[in-house]
Amino acid sequence: MQGRPESEPTSWLWQANIHGEKAENPGPNPEWNNCPHGGWFFLPWHRAYILCFEEIVRDVIQNELDGPDDWALPYWNYTRVTNGDPDSPESLECRRLPSAFRSPVWPDEEGDNPLFLAEPDRSPGAALGAPIGWTEVNPYKAMQAPRFTGVTQFGSEYTDSHLLHSNGQSGLLEMQPHNLIHGYVGGVMSQFFSPRDPIFWLHHANIDRLWAAWIASNSGHKNPTDADWLGFTHTFRNAQGNQVRFKSEDLQSEEALGYVYESLTDGVGLKPPERLVAMLAAGVDPPPQQVAATSGPTDLGPDALAVPLTPEPSARAEALPEAASPQTPNRAILTMDDVRADAPPQTNYRVFVGARPDHEEDLDPEGPYFIGHVHFFGAVGDNTHHHGGGGLTFKFDITEHLTELRQLGVWDGEGIPLVVVTPAPLGPPPPDAGEEARALAAVPTPPPGSRPRIGSISLSTT
Repeated sequence: MQGRPESEPTSWLWQANIHGEKAENPGPNPEWNNCPHGGWFFLPWHRAYILCFEEIVRDVIQNELDGPDDWALPYWNYTRVTNGDPDSPESLECRRLPSAFRSPVWPDEEGDNPLFLAEPDRSPGAALGAPIGWTEVNPYKAMQAPRFTGVTQFGSEYTDSHLLHSNGQSGLLEMQPHNLIHGYVGGVMSQFFSPRDPIFWLHHANIDRLWAAWIASNSGHKNPTDADWLGFTHTFRNAQGNQVRFKSEDLQSEEALGYVYESLTDGVGLKPPERLVAMLAAGVDPPPQQVAATSGPTDLGPDALAVPLTPEPSARAEALPEAASPQTPNRAILTMDDVRADAPPQTNYRVFVGARPDHEEDLDPEGPYFIGHVHFFGAVGDNTHHHGGGGLTFKFDITEHLTELRQLGVWDGEGIPLVVVTPAPLGPPPPDAGEEARALAAVPTPPPGSRPRIGSISLSTT
């Protein structure tokens, strides 16, 4: 497939371009650049996408390589946990980029491995086998969501068009683990032409499996019944290169489409600390009143970065402590706008409020200061403008978080708690890894020129 010309619908590049094309060379084909992110068509569109891709690969295997006619696309179960311990050697192994994708040569050392990508097309840590952290992949919150539709629910928000390429307001499954896996693998995977990396297909097979697992886990879990969702048509190409069309209602059951997963109960998450905050929709009702903000962009790097927020002169001094009081209905909202990078930063970032950047114990993602993640999937270089224009926006409801900080005596209600942003460290590399891999596993370092940044950070109350 990689050797076929881009103009052939069954070629590797045509199939990747369906999702997203390289921004510096956009083509006029209406079947390209159609990936829906940050909207409720995310799951059915990608299910049809990997289904047709699997059919094309199986046809090549059977008819050109004399292989089996029952070949199926594998899934990368990075959410699997053995013996209830996400840090067990077996669990860590599941969260490494699979070994077949890390070797530049075939197992017999004869010829180049087409599953392999070198730097900068993959992040150094992932390429060398350092695992992504459990905090970044745990799908528990998504799997426990009662409804499909909504930013704080399993799927993503209602959209009147499937061509919503990402606005930072993804649903729970799309946010974690989907977006964070894209950021962990980095390079090609952190951009909308991510299907050029072969690991994309195994990643999305696992996301598709988690959708099937969510439906199977609870009789109350239902797909949308809205006619706008059920009747929307998704167009792809089959093994013969002909157009095939699916409505979302045709894509609700993997079994009806002719495939099943090995397990719908393995790797569905572990309960995290109760106090983790929720992602919010872009619109908060009533309109928020800004209490404090940064004065300009915040450049991120390899170290924990303390970001002070300057109080708004017109803001009431009592606004924030009132929001942090259980006796009031007020909410405190932290917003990060225009999150973007000039090149893949090869890392995700963790966000803390009230932490001390020089105290390692404060930067524990299961501790009282952690509020969530930011990533750069779809917000890298020209790719950002090619798919919608602006950088990403992240909103966190930190009301209960501030209440807990007061109860712990960390914040007395005076002033603005410090915001701290730090790269998400990776786990230990494989036992046989060399010194280079061990160094990369400690803290991912954004490559020169990547300039990951946050345009503005603000704290508001409602």
